[in-house]
Amino acid sequence: MAKYRLLLPLCTVFLFASCASGPAPTPQQEEKPVAEAPKSEARNKAQELITGEKPAGQTGSAANNTTTTNTETSTPALTTAEPPKEAAAPELSPKEKQFFENYLKRLKYMMVVKEGAAVSEFQKRSILTKGNEVLLKQGYDVIQYDQLLKNIEDQRAAYEAEAGASMSLTQYIAQKLGADVYVELDCVPRSSTENSRHYGEANFTANMYDPSTAELLGSVTFKTDRSISTSSQDDALLNAITAGTAQLMPRIIRDSTNVLRNRYANGIRYQVIIQKTLDSRAVATFRRNLRARVREIVMGPSAADQTTMDVYLFGSLSDLEDACYSAFEKTPGMESAYWVYTRGKTITFNTGT
Repeated sequence: MAKYRLLLPLCTVFLFASCASGPAPTPQQEEKPVAEAPKSEARNKAQELITGEKPAGQTGSAANNTTTTNTETSTPALTTAEPPKEAAAPELSPKEKQFFENYLKRLKYMMVVKEGAAVSEFQKRSILTKGNEVLLKQGYDVIQYDQLLKNIEDQRAAYEAEAGASMSLTQYIAQKLGADVYVELDCVPRSSTENSRHYGEANFTANMYDPSTAELLGSVTFKTDRSISTSSQDDALLNAITAGTAQLMPRIIRDSTNVLRNRYANGIRYQVIIQKTLDSRAVATFRRNLRARVREIVMGPSAADQTTMDVYLFGSLSDLEDACYSAFEKTPGMESAYWVYTRGKTITFNTGT
């Protein structure tokens, strides 16, 4: 009995030591959740459709496919592409550029003094002579005043029969003589005398026109310096208007050249008139055949008796005539077309039908 009493404390001590030396349970071990079974792809899609959220852990191609499917089914795709733009005009070839620059350097001017201007015949002639002198020195072609007067007398009857009220006589003559620009000058002179000294000055207005269309290309105003003469008021006025014309001409040249450079950027404008165009299909075929040889064609008034079109190309009138004959030869029903007359930048044909 005493033996058992001695062993009991020893067992108690051993049991306590064993419990103290064992590891304590960790929090993770105590709260370890039970792993859920993986969800199927169909279940994931259903959850995303209902909640609008992607299931956690969904990556890769499956998520991308799901997103694509939802976008296509819920919101129609929006088209943001810009509408196709018209093709720009083709660039000028070196040959076309050279022709255009030479054309602008060789513009042909016709200068006139506005009818009713308050200048004498001598002053008018002096203004035009000085203006043409400046143009010639810069390499431009001009129509001399005497040549203009002669054509006005010679062409008046033809003008009345051919053009009538459709254009002015000045425009008709400018077309007939092949002018690229005609300039109409208006001059208002003023003179005075003070202490035996005579003074003269003038206000100029210059309007530049396209002879083909009578469109205004530009307008320039200019006031001359005050001129002094000890002999007479006429001398003072003459000095003022001739010196003023010389100062005004560079502005006229600059403005008209700049306008024509922009206006003819896609070709020099010519007009083609075809008489007796009974077959509209033949006219359309001719236009297509001619289009291959020029830069642009714009149709004008058309009827059974006559068709008009504006043609743009970097070439001379003879180049246009050759192109028209080539187009006529390829157009059924127009093979026998022939030239009728040429006036300025207008060329007229007859289909011969």
